[in-house]
Amino acid sequence: MKYLLVLSILFVSNFDFGHSQARAGQAAQNLCRNKQNGVFPHEEYCDYYYECDASGEAVIEACPNGLAFAGHKRGLVTNCDYPHRVGCPDGTRVMGQQPIGSDNCQWQYGVFPHATSCTRYWHCWNGTATIQQCPFSLLYNDVIHSCDWPDNVPDCQKHPICKDVPNGAVLIEKSCVRYWLCVGGYPRLQRCPAGLAFNPNTLRCELATTVQGCEPPPTTAAPDEEEESDANKPAANSRPQQQAPTPQQFRPSQSGVRLVGK
Repeated sequence: MKYLLVLSILFVSNFDFGHSQARAGQAAQNLCRNKQNGVFPHEEYCDYYYECDASGEAVIEACPNGLAFAGHKRGLVTNCDYPHRVGCPDGTRVMGQQPIGSDNCQWQYGVFPHATSCTRYWHCWNGTATIQQCPFSLLYNDVIHSCDWPDNVPDCQKHPICKDVPNGAVLIEKSCVRYWLCVGGYPRLQRCPAGLAFNPNTLRCELATTVQGCEPPPTTAAPDEEEESDANKPAANSRPQQQAPTPQQFRPSQSGVRLVGK
């Protein structure tokens, strides 16, 4: 019993998680003797790793609080990266350090959700939190620690554009080619392909010539070469022919006409 107690005390003294440069166990020492100047993951903890010094001895190194071992110079900070990018916990290994929290930061390093907003989140670096905003139509997904489509983020508030149509197309006033596509209560901006316009009656993209108010203007055919010859040009003293007025349905000032190509 005394022998086991002495072994336990020696193990704890050599494996002090609160202090890097602690001596590693015999298995890690054997790894370093076979491959000097290498780094190896710890068997139990993601945020610790073994590093072989120049003499071939293995020492235990600790990642910055909140980061996990990623490999030799593969991380954000030397050998360490965010746990979700490393794949920790992985069913075998877990984080060994205790979290060192500060305002809006659960750990000194990491990406964390906002307490009251679905579109904002905190980026923590060395204990300093910086607010981040997701791009339009995206929400913060704490499972993947980044912004995601709203239908992949449960339990978040719905957008006013989609309050009546949680899943489907919604007309954008005064636009012939753009519309909202609501998915899971949040809008995604869409655009009809060339030559098509959004039909407010069918809520689909259709030929622009069939959508009232979005018909393309008539095109003027190019003159033939014979018409461009001097023989066919009007006399100098002839009165110029007046241009026909623009049809009423294509005047931009007319109310109810949507803008083509907007």
